[in-house]
Amino acid sequence: MPEPSPALVVALALVLAAATYVALIAAAQVLRRSRGIRFGRAYHPFALAVAALCAAAYAPRLAGYPVAWVADVLPHLTAVAILLGAVPAVTLVNRLLWVRTGPDGKPIEAPRVLADTTGIVVFVAVALAVLQFVYQLKVPGLVAGSGVVAIILGLAMQDLLGNIFGGLSLYLEKPFKPGDWLVVEGRDARVVEITWRSTRLVTHDDILIDVPNALICKNVITNFQTPHPSHALHAFVRVPLDVPPARVQALLRDSTASVPGVSTFPAPEIRLDEFLDSGIRYDVKFWIEDHRIAQRALSDVRIHAWYAIRRAGMDIPVPILSVRRARTKEVPGAARLVTRQALREHEILSFLGDAEIDRLVEESFVVTFAPFEHVIDQGTSGDSMFLIVRGRVEVRVAHADRTDVVARFGPGESFGEMSLLTGEPRSATIVALEELEAVEVTRDTLTPIIHANPEVLHKLSELLTERQAANEQHAAHVVPAHEKRARQASMLDRLQRFFFLGR
Repeated sequence: MPEPSPALVVALALVLAAATYVALIAAAQVLRRSRGIRFGRAYHPFALAVAALCAAAYAPRLAGYPVAWVADVLPHLTAVAILLGAVPAVTLVNRLLWVRTGPDGKPIEAPRVLADTTGIVVFVAVALAVLQFVYQLKVPGLVAGSGVVAIILGLAMQDLLGNIFGGLSLYLEKPFKPGDWLVVEGRDARVVEITWRSTRLVTHDDILIDVPNALICKNVITNFQTPHPSHALHAFVRVPLDVPPARVQALLRDSTASVPGVSTFPAPEIRLDEFLDSGIRYDVKFWIEDHRIAQRALSDVRIHAWYAIRRAGMDIPVPILSVRRARTKEVPGAARLVTRQALREHEILSFLGDAEIDRLVEESFVVTFAPFEHVIDQGTSGDSMFLIVRGRVEVRVAHADRTDVVARFGPGESFGEMSLLTGEPRSATIVALEELEAVEVTRDTLTPIIHANPEVLHKLSELLTERQAANEQHAAHVVPAHEKRARQASMLDRLQRFFFLGR
């Protein structure tokens, strides 16, 4: 056995310190891999302090070479190791008390206020234990002797303690959770985090609001996410006094239902809210599933209402008396040119002469639609076609289990011919992809032209029959000549009845 010497003490101290440090790091790695517990960077100072404590306490004994200054250093090393050990201790306590596993197997973290409160309690307890057992200070006497100081600190920390207890109350009662939308001081804001002192929220404008927990507990809490995320919003629209309410309700109900993000169930509700000097105010009540889109949904509902009201030929009551009509027979020059060209090139209506096309254009309406508004809906009745002047539309066909986008149309293209000529229900839903301006040709506009020249019905019946035959040939079904003639006769009869002409 080697002779006791300072060199032997140093060598043993290094070996003990290294072994202790490696053992503690290995234990932390095992807990991280097996239990998912992460101690963080603060664990390394704790491991170093424990390694130094073990080296100072046991190296002189194992070497048989007492070191005089070790007895003076040991209490301080012990205190440092215990205080640093409070950090991993808080991590373990929080994991045991607050972390739970969800149905999907992922851990559910508790609010930060609980973790922070647990940390404060553990650190205070560790500090008192160090004073009592390491430095031999009488903690009860120390606390009793500093009663005046405690009272002063208590008064100074009154707001802080109120916020802490408010945070605990929010966790226990759970009136809201991170991700919920609340009304805070008249503003809508989403909960980001609940800490021991305050609740942090973000508004629609991405502005952070830090509200003390005590203040939240004292006020009424409006939570848009409970009892379920679906909730109602209200938009108010004014309409002239002379328009029948039933007509306005149907108009606003359809325009609101076409807004993206508005729930189809419950369906929008339109209520007559108040009679005003300038008109009638209607309350448009609709539901959304996600409060993040609340401001956009309110704006879109008003926009769609504006377009629908103007297309219906109604004025929106405002202090300014001169209001242009969005649905007018004063077809602008650009729209007139596009419409004439589209009619001349149309595969069905191209037989019309220039005079008839001019008359049709002059008698038709210019209509505008908001982005994503439904121009027509599949399955609904109709007796008009649309020629696009500006904007684009999307053609959607609904099936039992899905909805397919089958085409997109732009300026110069048209849709709705079969409804105009035969009154057939709409075969697809047409949705405006941007602000849409179109010329609407109605049966009432086309009827005088047909009455003035009834022979055009023979040409129409022939063209429509040929289109049907072409579609069936495309589907590998050849139509015999006799069946084709019978279909043409049937189509002619149908057109004559639709346009109020006898044989």
